[in-house]
Amino acid sequence: MPQRAVNVVLIVAGVATLALLAVLGVDLARAANRGPRWKQRMLGAGLVLLMAMGFAPAAGCTPEKVTPAAFVDPATPAKNLSESKGWQRILAAWKEAEEIASGKRGQYPFDKKGQKKVLENLKQAEGDAAELQKANLISEPEAGLLLKDLGTLTTGVQAKLPTEMQMTTCYKMMPMQPSHDSFQRLSGRLPLLEKLAAAETIHPEVVEKVLVSIVADIATLAKEESLKEFATAEERQAAEKTRDAAKAAVKRIRERIVPQPTCYLIPMLPQMMKPDSEQSRERQESLERFAAADTLRPDVLHKAAANAQGEQDAS
Repeated sequence: MPQRAVNVVLIVAGVATLALLAVLGVDLARAANRGPRWKQRMLGAGLVLLMAMGFAPAAGCTPEKVTPAAFVDPATPAKNLSESKGWQRILAAWKEAEEIASGKRGQYPFDKKGQKKVLENLKQAEGDAAELQKANLISEPEAGLLLKDLGTLTTGVQAKLPTEMQMTTCYKMMPMQPSHDSFQRLSGRLPLLEKLAAAETIHPEVVEKVLVSIVADIATLAKEESLKEFATAEERQAAEKTRDAAKAAVKRIRERIVPQPTCYLIPMLPQMMKPDSEQSRERQESLERFAAADTLRPDVLHKAAANAQGEQDAS
């Protein structure tokens, strides 16, 4: 059979099969990248035609619809961290407290009742972190680092005044010692950070939270003007030693977090006609390029990029 006729048969069969899969609610792009080679060729050919007609996605990036069991039935134990209501409460309390402590919500971000509620949410989040550790959904060092940051956020919320105190004119001035504060925070987190770097399992969603403040403190102690705040050479050496140890632990953690590529480009029709061995080699090279790119810029740490300049100084 001539090659042109083969192509026509592939396209017709692919379109017909895709129509059936669409009725069944199957992700078409994902289906075209799985299964035997002949199936991938057939569905890929059909997708090429549908894409040209504007009826199909260009890549298999459609998220799967997942309803975690823990959200459906509160009595069902969560099987992973993302399904846990406790983790969702931690994220909600963290976000609210972070906005308040940073001053994003103003000098008087709540009334007395609102302040009490925020502090109760943070207390609940601390309990949730402990429960997540007991359920083996997070590790001991992850729970410890979460608790330390939640404690810092609690202090920041307590420092804000409620609206009932807007007429207060008496303020307690606190000395600013950013280098000493960074040193104290890193000193308290370093043992947990090193445990996390050596832990068997690391949860990227937890690391995304706890590394932000750690990277910022490392950046602070990398600046010469910050190190000058230490009165003695011994204090400065201790700060530099702690900074370098924390930096090394962060590097080990980052090296262990390599996001898996979730989207695959659908090959065009001429490429699908290539021999199987050549297609296999090119696909492997493509996946290796995805992995290399992801390793160079791990998405789980994208929020730490807000302090990019400071992090560059630390390195």
